Amino acid sequence: MTHWWVAEVVLTASAWWASQRLMQSRRSAAFLAAVCFALLGLASAIGAVKFGFQWQTRLDDLHTLASRAFGVAGLYLLTMALLDWIGWLRLHRKLWLAHLADAALVFILGYWLARLSLFQLVIGLAMTLVAVVIAVALWRRRQNVQASWLLLAAVVFVVNGLVIGGGTEPLLGLPVRMDVFHLSLAFWAYCMVQVFAWPADRMNKNDGIKEGVE
Repeated sequence: MTHWWVAEVVLTASAWWASQRLMQSRRSAAFLAAVCFALLGLASAIGAVKFGFQWQTRLDDLHTLASRAFGVAGLYLLTMALLDWIGWLRLHRKLWLAHLADAALVFILGYWLARLSLFQLVIGLAMTLVAVVIAVALWRRRQNVQASWLLLAAVVFVVNGLVIGGGTEPLLGLPVRMDVFHLSLAFWAYCMVQVFAWPADRMNKNDGIKEGVE
């Protein structure tokens, strides 16, 4: 348990890199995704401090709340970002405060009902389902590179959250190795940056091969 801070630091760096990389874009989808990864980076940074200094009693509640903020509000924003990116739900970056307010309201509702864990599970599964459907749509458009990154991200997220153990109430058993969980989340963040790096409506197969983000 004392070594978990190392994986948390890696996750923090990966999440903040993803957030900054996406924040450079002026597209609304990339902006909303950047906020999601910023929330992930905040939660993992608190976790790194908690495990690194053995401050579990001081930071447990704050770490849990920050993790739920990512799992509920962050994944809600990421779901909206995916729908915007593919062009099925057009959002406007000028209304970013309204989008953030939507996510905050979902989180507040879950907190008020004392069902944040359930909200996180439902929103996480919904986000994954949206990602898989979009990946299929991309393959039909012959945008195989982006489709592959998105499907890989969806598989990593599901296996990580439901099998490895993504919280106090994972669907399948108790949390296993949280260092693996955190490193898998870092890889998931990298995969999602590859997805949002190019607009879906201007991407083609050759562009993806030649100009993919490294």
